[in-house]
Amino acid sequence: MDLIVKPKTIRKVKSEVKKNDKVKKKSVRPLLIVLFTSLVLIPIFIVSGVLYFRMEQVVTRRVLREQQVATTSIVTLLEDTGVEAVTTLGALGELEGIRTIDTVEDALTVENSLELVRSSSQFISDIFLYIPGSTSLGTLDSSSIEASSSEWMQGAIQARGDVHISQPYTDVVTGVTTMSATMAIEQDNGEQSFLGLNLDLSSISESIDATQIGETGYAFVITDEGIWQFTKDETLAGLDVSDQALFYEATEDSGNIYNDFNNRAFPIYYERVPSMNLIVYGAVTSDEMAAENSIFLNSALRVVIISTLGAIGLAFLVSNYLVSITQTIQSALLKLQQGQLSTRIFSFQKKKKAKAHSQNMLIKENGNELNQIGWSFNKAVSTFEDVVKTIQDKASAVDHLAFDLAEITEQTKIATEEVSETIQHIAHSTGVQTQDTVNTVTQMDELSQFVSAISTHMEKVGNESQETVSVLNENNDNMKQVNTTWNHTIQSVNVLRQEVEDVDTHIQEVETILGAINEIANQTNLLALNATIEAARAGEAGRGFSVVAEEIRKLAEQSNHSSKMISRIIYEIQKESKEMMEKLNLVLKESDKQSLSLNKVTSTNQTITSKIEQLAKRINQALDLAKQVEERKEIVVKSLDNIEVSAEENAAGTEEVSANSEEILASMEEFAATIEQLKLLANDLRETTNQFS
Repeated sequence: MDLIVKPKTIRKVKSEVKKNDKVKKKSVRPLLIVLFTSLVLIPIFIVSGVLYFRMEQVVTRRVLREQQVATTSIVTLLEDTGVEAVTTLGALGELEGIRTIDTVEDALTVENSLELVRSSSQFISDIFLYIPGSTSLGTLDSSSIEASSSEWMQGAIQARGDVHISQPYTDVVTGVTTMSATMAIEQDNGEQSFLGLNLDLSSISESIDATQIGETGYAFVITDEGIWQFTKDETLAGLDVSDQALFYEATEDSGNIYNDFNNRAFPIYYERVPSMNLIVYGAVTSDEMAAENSIFLNSALRVVIISTLGAIGLAFLVSNYLVSITQTIQSALLKLQQGQLSTRIFSFQKKKKAKAHSQNMLIKENGNELNQIGWSFNKAVSTFEDVVKTIQDKASAVDHLAFDLAEITEQTKIATEEVSETIQHIAHSTGVQTQDTVNTVTQMDELSQFVSAISTHMEKVGNESQETVSVLNENNDNMKQVNTTWNHTIQSVNVLRQEVEDVDTHIQEVETILGAINEIANQTNLLALNATIEAARAGEAGRGFSVVAEEIRKLAEQSNHSSKMISRIIYEIQKESKEMMEKLNLVLKESDKQSLSLNKVTSTNQTITSKIEQLAKRINQALDLAKQVEERKEIVVKSLDNIEVSAEENAAGTEEVSANSEEILASMEEFAATIEQLKLLANDLRETTNQFS
């Protein structure tokens, strides 16, 4: 039925085709141009990004390598200069006559040697031998040496015969920045002298300034005290940077640091020169990548422009070819819309169209993909043409069959309506019966729940009663144990009371003994006094006896004092024992009351235990009756369930039959409507197929 096309539809299609011929049609060319251009440019942009990233890495590695090479060369230069200064001073220190300058000839010999050394080195500007307050030999006079001695003399003395290299400083006489390498040597006559030389930093500075790193970089030197010494930028010379990260982050012997000096665009390489007290840096500016970026961007732009033009030209060629294919297919489809089933595709090339018509089916099945599309289109149209012819032949037969089916459908519909009414009456009666059974089962279920709840609660009460009896029995045992323990406690208190009375009796006996001791002490004191008097009368012969009598008197006083202390202690003990006796008597009175209370509690517990045991028996009897009710309820519920199941099965069967009857009736009505529609469609089909040629 999907192949049927109404005559009105065909006429509408023809009118729309004529109307569309006048409407401006959209083209796929812009989309194809954008597509091909994107396919070409996207990989170019990706590759360009990768190449740019790789270029940055290569430039960074190159800059790091050049920084390291340039810095190392300057470090080598400075170290060689320092080694030359140390070696020169060491050799001069061993020179014959350098420690014994007694005559003018010795002085001339030393001075000639110093001048020879200075002229043979490109890094030594001045050389001297200085004996404070006495002599100065070499290229500097005493005033010039003394003017700069504060920069190196103390260090040379502390070096104890080794070479000391000073920090760079400005010579107050010449105004030139220099460094001094000095060594303290002792003359044969015991005088302190200094052998030294000044390094020509201007030649070192020229070597540093001549160093080129990359396109924009250069090397510079900072002292280990943080003073910017050698640099192309004259505004930085002599600047104190000891508080800046560029200086205090250079903590290792060598390494790389990122700093705001070049906006952190590249790492800055540094190396320390400990022998010269200097730090050498190699750095490039943040504009180092500008030239590389310019060359890369110009090349990338040329590639993008050429690629874009090529992609647009290719898109035009491909779009023209695709448009010619679509126009050929569109023309064939329009003819099909007009009902021309004899339409075929002979070629996708406009120039060969006339020639293709003169040949017999130019497009072959085994051609390329486009030929296969044309062959499939021609095959489909040919098949469709055969189908239309078949439809035209069978349209009239369908019309006759539809008329016969309409009469049979009307008779079946009447019979189905009568069966449906009868089944509905049966279903109503069965539904009422089922509802009554369901209500009864529901009520029995509720009764069952109540009985089950009562049984559960009764069982819990029984269990709790048994637990209560057990707890009460245990409580009785505990009360008996408490009573026994309490009686033992009373006995112990009575024993303690008797022992306290015995202690009091013994204390009284101690008081009697203490009185005797006091009496003896008093008599001893009197005897000692008499002995002292007699010794005094005896004069010198009784002096020893007098000492003994004095000691006896002291012992008597100590005994008297000790007896008084013992009396006070005994008094306190008697006082506390009296209070203890009063408290023990009070405890004995209260214990009698506690004993009566314990006896009453024990009796009450026994009575409660007896009552709860009787209650437990009654609960067990109630549980037996509840179980019998539960058993009878189960039998009734089982019978009602059987009735309910049967009623539900009857109701379900009746409803199913009723639903089937209604469904049959609805199907018959739908079938009748379908037959009417089939008549109309058969008529339209016959008229429609007549439109095809």
